[in-house]
Amino acid sequence: DVQTLFPDMKQSSIYWNLSKLVEAGYLKRVRTGVYAFNEWKGKTKIALTDDIKRVQEILDESGFEYFISGLDVLQRFMQHVPEQYPMILFVEKTAHEEMVNYLLDGGYHIIKPSEIRQQYEDAILSGNDKKQIVVYDTENFDYEADGIATIEKAFVDLYFSITRNGYPLSLQELVRVYRNLVRLGNIDKKKMITVSTKRNLQSDIRLIVETPYITDAAMQFATILRKE
Repeated sequence: DVQTLFPDMKQSSIYWNLSKLVEAGYLKRVRTGVYAFNEWKGKTKIALTDDIKRVQEILDESGFEYFISGLDVLQRFMQHVPEQYPMILFVEKTAHEEMVNYLLDGGYHIIKPSEIRQQYEDAILSGNDKKQIVVYDTENFDYEADGIATIEKAFVDLYFSITRNGYPLSLQELVRVYRNLVRLGNIDKKKMITVSTKRNLQSDIRLIVETPYITDAAMQFATILRKE
């Protein structure tokens, strides 16, 4: 009982402080009046799947820069991880052809970003069980470590792939991922906005981050404005 630990503190102050700790991700609300420490607070290390390890093994031998992003980084924040989904991979722009050839030789199915939806559906219908990899070129490696994107970068990349390239994951599922990231305190919203500028998504991501603070009147105003 928190009240016994702070007998001189008003109950309203205790509730206020607890809600702030929940908002900051240090505590999680189990049920009304019951809280638990959030063991995931600040933890960004991901569990490496066999596919991630295999791709890293192949590309590390190439000597070129790369990083894995998207769903592979965020899947522990999902309620239901799809059985099949394309890996999102960023490779050094000047070494695109060589790195793609390494992956093809390794038995992977390479997908162009502009053809994600069609190639994914074709592979499912044809029974092609090769792991699919969507390869993006990049010259920026600011938001990765050891070949794995940061949480913020992974979210922005997955959002881009879904909304711009038809990546096979619903926005509803992405919303659940975002809510879990916020609830568990595993995402830096300011950093995510900064990351989004690299992909010209700052308006989208800023809206996502600031939505809880936008009034219904402002949202209605924006909806009317878009229709004109």
